[in-house]
Amino acid sequence: MGIGGVVLLSLIVLTILYILGTERPFGRPGAPTNPFEGMPKPQVRLMPAPEDMVERLTPPWLRDLSPKLQAEGYQFIGNLSYASMTFFWAHTLISPDRRSVVLFTNWVEGKEGGKVVIPNLEIYSFTGNDFLVTACAQDGAAKLLTGANRPREDQMSLHLKAVFAESAVRPILKEHQERLVHWEAMRNQVRELNRENTIPSLEKIFT
Repeated sequence: MGIGGVVLLSLIVLTILYILGTERPFGRPGAPTNPFEGMPKPQVRLMPAPEDMVERLTPPWLRDLSPKLQAEGYQFIGNLSYASMTFFWAHTLISPDRRSVVLFTNWVEGKEGGKVVIPNLEIYSFTGNDFLVTACAQDGAAKLLTGANRPREDQMSLHLKAVFAESAVRPILKEHQERLVHWEAMRNQVRELNRENTIPSLEKIFT
């Protein structure tokens, strides 16, 4: 090989080394380019659900149970919803001791004329910077309102079933109260809830 061949070979090698050094075709792939990366997530805003939908699709057992709970001291604060790929509304009440918020979360599936309502139950309590949730959910991954912000195992007691009757609701209400006793025994100060602070507390954990 002449001098010209050596020079040409050297240039080829240098070019290959330069490409490997800058493009890293065999290295760990970098983060995908995302123009929205680093931007804060939009704050979830709970709003009143459409009353016509609520009126038509509220399950009969919930229609009967809610007045009973209110007679027992539960405070109804509204049928709440937020923008979602699957429509839902949460029939929301504060417990008589003001330490928990009870959500009967009704997921609406199917097309107009063939809609099915899948009811879940979610009960939340809060400290200053933490929360506890006891829930019955048809699907623990997709049907819990906290969604992608899935609670830690120590925060959550999840029953993988929907609720279709008062008889399924009562044991879950009792279970959450028992969990609260244990939580407070660990020196957690449970926040007292009212109409003004409950919705912002829920919006924070759903965001």
